[in-house]
Amino acid sequence: MLWKKKVRILSIDGGGIRGIIPAYIIKYAESYLQKKAPGTSIADHFDFIAGTSTGGILTGLYLTPEDETNKKSKYTATEALDFYVKNGDHIFNKSKVKNWKRLWGVIDATEYDSKNLEQLLMAKFGNLLMSKLLKPCLITTYNLNTKSAFFFTSTENTEEREFYVRDVLRSTSAAPTYFTPAKIKNISTNCIRNPKLSNMINLDGGVFANNPTMCAYAEARNTNFKDRNNNEPSANDLLILSLGTGGRGYSNANKEKSNSWGLLKWAKLVPDIMMDASIDTVAYQMNEIFHSLGPSKSKNYLRIDTPDKDRNYAIDMSDASSENIQELLKAGQKTLEHAKINGLDEFLDGLIDV
Repeated sequence: MLWKKKVRILSIDGGGIRGIIPAYIIKYAESYLQKKAPGTSIADHFDFIAGTSTGGILTGLYLTPEDETNKKSKYTATEALDFYVKNGDHIFNKSKVKNWKRLWGVIDATEYDSKNLEQLLMAKFGNLLMSKLLKPCLITTYNLNTKSAFFFTSTENTEEREFYVRDVLRSTSAAPTYFTPAKIKNISTNCIRNPKLSNMINLDGGVFANNPTMCAYAEARNTNFKDRNNNEPSANDLLILSLGTGGRGYSNANKEKSNSWGLLKWAKLVPDIMMDASIDTVAYQMNEIFHSLGPSKSKNYLRIDTPDKDRNYAIDMSDASSENIQELLKAGQKTLEHAKINGLDEFLDGLIDV
């Protein structure tokens, strides 16, 4: 008889270039787990991964297979972190065309050229399909056609819903005012049955679920994890690691200046602040769910985010300057130190044989 095993979930918030912070934590986690289970990757130790925006991109990187025959992860956690450190200034790079538009007073609703991000996603993921990812996952977006939240998952009926990973990641990271909405196609054989899902126009999932942990929890409760002999697991059967990106509006270095911000400054920051607004609410809800299970089960949910005192990076989630990237790496280290004090290593130990 096979014993029912706990289902291990990783959830990663949105936050633009601040994705460096959770990527830093996951780099440590992968290294820690490899010491106890050599040759493994982060995908080997989680049964379900959820991500919004930058967290969605990280999800794709961790779950990309080497090829169709080798079911090992193509990218290490170190390479996922490098995706931001090395490419951040390319993703968030104002094109000369946009600069000329501003010079001549032409209205342009987005800050950055989406083609830079699209080129990087093509280079990393090519024509990889969602159904070919290593583990079940959930990635959020907002569908403008239906005016509703939409969840890309890797376990859907591929005759009805199938998407290129690159298109999914472009969708979840289409932050309003930063990038244009993502126009993508459902490439399943029977997608014509639902025209609104055939040709989609999508926005960043952060507009409704910048912290996707509750979405992951709900999806997992309705999933059959055959490898864990656990069908539709209850909260008692879950281990959840939820990683933030150090949001909540603005950093210590900038908050004292907020009284002098003008209309244009606030207009630029409002999308960031709105996307961060639901983060603490979801964290509170998840904390209450697991605390209600009793002291022994409350440790099965671990939320990690940057302490307020260590948020000395730029408020703008698109600031990919070398100086800010270094500040984010420092914040990642400080967040890791805080996480270890609060039980990260013990949580990781529980992932190996549960």
